[in-house]
Amino acid sequence: MSAIPTLPVIVLTDLDGTLLDHHDYSTSAARDALSFLQQHNIPLIFNTSKTQPEVIQLRRQLANTSPYVCENGGAIYHVDSDDEWHCELPGASYADILKVLNQLRKDGFNFRGFNDMTDTEVAAITGLSIDDAHHARQRAATEPLLWRGEESEITAFREALLAHGLRLLKGGRFYHVMGDADKASAVTFFKDYYRQQWGLNEAPQVIALGDGENDRAMLEASDYPVVIPGESGTLELNNPEAQTAEFKGPKGWNNTLLPLLEKLLKENCGG
Repeated sequence: MSAIPTLPVIVLTDLDGTLLDHHDYSTSAARDALSFLQQHNIPLIFNTSKTQPEVIQLRRQLANTSPYVCENGGAIYHVDSDDEWHCELPGASYADILKVLNQLRKDGFNFRGFNDMTDTEVAAITGLSIDDAHHARQRAATEPLLWRGEESEITAFREALLAHGLRLLKGGRFYHVMGDADKASAVTFFKDYYRQQWGLNEAPQVIALGDGENDRAMLEASDYPVVIPGESGTLELNNPEAQTAEFKGPKGWNNTLLPLLEKLLKENCGG
C-alpha cells in the first residue's frame, strides 16, 4: 500500500496545450504547482493522446513517477503492489484494430494509417523529428489515419467500424480509430486504484485539466474540472465545479491548479 498523500486527491492532466506550452512544449510556467504536487506526494497522472514512448520521455524530464494514460484513454499504465508495471486496455488492442482496418481496406475503403507509413512519412506529415515520429508509431490501442476516399464515404466507414466495436474520432489532422474507451476511463480506473492503494473508505477526489474536445469526458467525470483555454476556442462544461483558467497552457494550468490545491488542503486540515 502506497503512502497516503497530505491531501487525498489525484490530478489527471492533458499535456499538449495544457501542461505543455503549445509552441515550445515547456512546463516552466507550471513550476510552482508541480512543486506543490511533489511536496505533498499527490499523484500527477498524464492523460494524453501521446504514445507510451513519448510519455516515458516526458516523465523522465519531469521526474514523474505516477501512473499514466496514453492514446486518449486507450492504454492505462500502473504499478501493482510488487512495483511491477501493467497495461490495461479498456477498449481494443492495436492488433485487433489493425485486423479490422485490413478487412475494411479489402472492402474498398481508402485510407492510410501510421502502421502503413514509415517514420520518415510520419515525420513529414506531422513535423515531428524522425525519432519522435518513431515513438508516435509505437501504438497500443489507437490508429491515426489519413482519409483518402470521398468525404461522403466517411459515414459508411464509421458505421463499418462500429459494427466491429470500434469508434472513429476526428482530430485536427487525422482520424483516430479506437475501441470503446476515452480519457474518462482513467478517472474511473484511478479512483478505484487509489482507494485501494491508500486504504480509503471512499474514492479520492479527482482534479482534471484539459483544453480540447477529447478532454471533455475526463473533465466531466472529475470532481474539479479545470478548462485550459485552447488554441481553437474554450470548452464549456455543465459541471458547477468547473473552472476556466485565465491563461492558456502551463501558465493557466499553474495559476488555476495551485490555488485549488491550497484551498482543498486548508479544508482537509480543518482550516
